[in-house]
Amino acid sequence: MSIQQAFKNKEGEVIVDLKSVATFYELKDNLANRLEAFGEGHIGTQVIINIGNRRLTHRQLREIEDILLNYGFHLKDIINSNEETKKEERVNIEENIFDEIPYYENTILINRHLRSGQKFFNEGNIVILGDINPGAEVIAGGNILVMGSLRGMAHAGCFGDETAVITAYRLSPTQLRIANHITRPPDGEKIIVDNPERARIKSGKVVIEKLKI
Repeated sequence: MSIQQAFKNKEGEVIVDLKSVATFYELKDNLANRLEAFGEGHIGTQVIINIGNRRLTHRQLREIEDILLNYGFHLKDIINSNEETKKEERVNIEENIFDEIPYYENTILINRHLRSGQKFFNEGNIVILGDINPGAEVIAGGNILVMGSLRGMAHAGCFGDETAVITAYRLSPTQLRIANHITRPPDGEKIIVDNPERARIKSGKVVIEKLKI
């Protein structure tokens, strides 16, 4: 299969045709190659994958989701297509893969740790029940709440909302961004955090405030 078999439809979604790959290992490798071919600038783009007659386990679905997150994409649908009957069947992604990520009004809840290289984007708020590890990135149009350690990069109010905040139980980021304001700890400085903190814009700059619990 060629890279050209991944393309965008008129809705801006990426369609990836993987129905002819022989093994799941090849499917993952082909998917990564196609996503990489799109380059940067596609964070948050929805992806629809055609896997042919293949049936995926819950773990395999999670592996596919991780590959997409590594390149800044989100899984919208997986389609099973039968070449003999020409029928297509959509896999119920909500039950199989996003059962740990319930959606609220303009808010996403992520019940997992984010590893290095993973990126997550939402136009609204993002709540993470886990850690953002170094090398991971979270970008939100609204607020970011981390019920764990924030040791990667977080960007709240990415569309310019200076009222957005970033809150974490342990705030030790490599970089914080709120709207167009950026801050990062001094090189070589060891940050010791023993209580929740909140980052927000005050007097035109990012300030860190301790929170009482």
